Amino acid sequence: AVDALEREVSASPEEFARSLRTAFPDAQEDGPLQFRVERHGVRLEIDLRPGPDRVIALLRLPTVRVSIRCLGADAAARARVLAYLDLATHRGGG
Repeated sequence: AVDALEREVSASPEEFARSLRTAFPDAQEDGPLQFRVERHGVRLEIDLRPGPDRVIALLRLPTVRVSIRCLGADAAARARVLAYLDLATHRGGG
């Protein structure tokens, strides 16, 4: 089975990649903004694209668009790996 997800994350591509590598030290880099993670029979193929800055008054926050293909295992295993990815790449502050 394959799940395909698109997300916009408030981080630069470099910040997201750093968080990804911290959470998954064995992540494979397939290109400058492409990663592959395998965990518990689940394979994540992750592509990053810089997004537009979010502007709130004088505050500018970078964004990254994250495309994730989630392959293998069952839906519950995929959901667990994705939940861990979300927790690992979530910035503080809400």
